[in-house]
Amino acid sequence: MAMHKNKKLTQRVVFASKATKLIKISRFGIIVTAMITFLIFSVSFYGLETGNFTFNVDEKAKQAGISLYEDPEIKLLTSRIFAEEVDDADGMTDLCGTEYTDRPLGHKDCIPPDETLISIDGPNSGKSYIAHTFYLEMISSENYIGDLMMSLNISSTSRGAEEAMRVKLFINDIPTTYARRQTENGQNPGELEIMVDEPFYSNDIITKRSFKDFSPGDIVKFTIVVWYEGEDRDHTTKLWGGGVKLEMNFTIKNVRLLEDEL
Repeated sequence: MAMHKNKKLTQRVVFASKATKLIKISRFGIIVTAMITFLIFSVSFYGLETGNFTFNVDEKAKQAGISLYEDPEIKLLTSRIFAEEVDDADGMTDLCGTEYTDRPLGHKDCIPPDETLISIDGPNSGKSYIAHTFYLEMISSENYIGDLMMSLNISSTSRGAEEAMRVKLFINDIPTTYARRQTENGQNPGELEIMVDEPFYSNDIITKRSFKDFSPGDIVKFTIVVWYEGEDRDHTTKLWGGGVKLEMNFTIKNVRLLEDEL
């Protein structure tokens, strides 16, 4: 009888031990899944010819006097600027200090504050995000006036990397954050992502902007920040090996002489 009780006790201990192991494995799996969801090590931003991201003035805008430069003091004029490369496009987040992430302000995975991003001219990228500030100006000896058009485009993408991408565009230091609408993986499919201002304009265009009656001496400051949002539910291992190519293009329409306006 005693042996029978001991046998049952041993079985209960074994079952309890297995249950404990299963609980530990389950908890470990949840932790690992959360970590993998946030950190993606093989996603990239890749660009045209060199760099990760290009800003281009087309021939028509160039002939009208539209130029780009990074330093407002020196003004080295050009029609194309390349953003610098990032080392690893791991997951970052712009949600630090909010209820949507456990990461406090100042955490290494946080996108820097807006005032920091707009304070440095030229390249200011971090390890896992692109940040770049430049200026566009109409510099012309002619009294041209026209409508400046800007288009921020996805030139190509692979493995759905754009689903977790965020683009924050500052125009004259005023920010707008863009992202694709939530997929079926999101909490509210079809709705805007958390703390995003506008959805992508289309599948391959992030946004379009126009600047009416642009004339000599007019200047626009642009700061652009691009990252993969680690808290996005599409930020999973399915993105590994993927990437996104981006371009910001400028052209001008309805060019005429100022004297024609008088």
